[in-house]
Amino acid sequence: MAETSELLRNVAKAGRELSVAFDVHLKDLNLTTARARVLLLLLPTEDGVSQAAVTDHLRVEHPTAVRILDGLESLGYTHRIPSPEDRRARMIVLTPQGRKVATKVSAIVACLNDRLMTQLDPTEVEIANRVLLQLIEGMQQVKEDTGGDVAKDVEQALS
Repeated sequence: MAETSELLRNVAKAGRELSVAFDVHLKDLNLTTARARVLLLLLPTEDGVSQAAVTDHLRVEHPTAVRILDGLESLGYTHRIPSPEDRRARMIVLTPQGRKVATKVSAIVACLNDRLMTQLDPTEVEIANRVLLQLIEGMQQVKEDTGGDVAKDVEQALS
């Protein structure tokens, strides 16, 4: 039976490999995974989303999100418009060209998903999904650990 630390290493490795595979198919569109994630976020909406929502979605710092958005804008895939609710905020919207590219990115995601998932037994996929959701929930709890339980565990392990 595999160690739990091996499971976490494999989850991390699978995430990196998926990102690399995605990047290979995005290269012809002059996109990175981060840029593609923004396009996918924008695809379902006509009104766009706030720059703050993009930053939150990408889980990056504001300056990083700005660079990603600047890149998408320079490609002609997005543009910024004033928010109707908050004149200080900017909304990010897809251009017609950006909508076409975002639709293609969505098709790439669907194709990669189909190719990867058809290799797996549906029952095992269901089990793996449950395990991953439990890990995500556990990670949320660890992030919210403000009482210092993790720090105490580390100190105890080192002593």
